Amino acid sequence: MESLRLASVLGLRTYAMFCPLLPGIADAPEQIDRLVAFAVECHAEEIFVEPVNPRGPGLRLAQEALDSRGFHEEAAAVACIRRKTEWSRYVLRVIQNVQRSVRAHYDIDRLRFLLYPSRLTHEDAARIRQDDAGVIWLGKR
Repeated sequence: MESLRLASVLGLRTYAMFCPLLPGIADAPEQIDRLVAFAVECHAEEIFVEPVNPRGPGLRLAQEALDSRGFHEEAAAVACIRRKTEWSRYVLRVIQNVQRSVRAHYDIDRLRFLLYPSRLTHEDAARIRQDDAGVIWLGKR
């Protein structure tokens, strides 16, 4: 973050990338507001965001690492989204929180929420499509 701040002060072009926004760590509205405010402070030209990838052992390993270091609430939040339905709800919630924050503090046309939709439930995908401002749909349709 200090490097981005310095780049901004030096007049360099800046971009913010919040990838991934982990559940229980950086997905609540107030946490997202702080990240967006920081991007605005650093004159970011665009804000890139991604949910955590549910494939492979990454979520399990993150959960175990958090738990072993005493971050039990955060580990429980990661454990919750290891189930497809909960991961899908987490993504919907994160998109809505990011859109709300960017609309309130920045410019929704500068949001790039990168999303592979294949693991979303049909219901959550439909809700996201109702307002997909800033969402970049990746992968096969």
